[in-house]
Amino acid sequence: MISFKKKKKGDEPADTTPAMESASSTPSETPIKLRKPKPTPDIYTLLLGLSVAALLIATVLLYLNLNSYGPNPLAGIKT
Repeated sequence: MISFKKKKKGDEPADTTPAMESASSTPSETPIKLRKPKPTPDIYTLLLGLSVAALLIATVLLYLNLNSYGPNPLAGIKT
């Protein structure tokens, strides 16, 4: 029988031969590997997409706003 308990320091394994290496294994005893289905997108994926879209729109609007000032808006200011 397979134990799922965590091993502590100094614990000896109860069975020294792995289950996969037994000489009398039949096809019905071999483990079946199941594929996990892909997770469906949830609300957090939608929020991530909305935040990326908002950042892109804000970047474009900032660029358009800064272009309205001309090539060097600080050229006429004396310090």
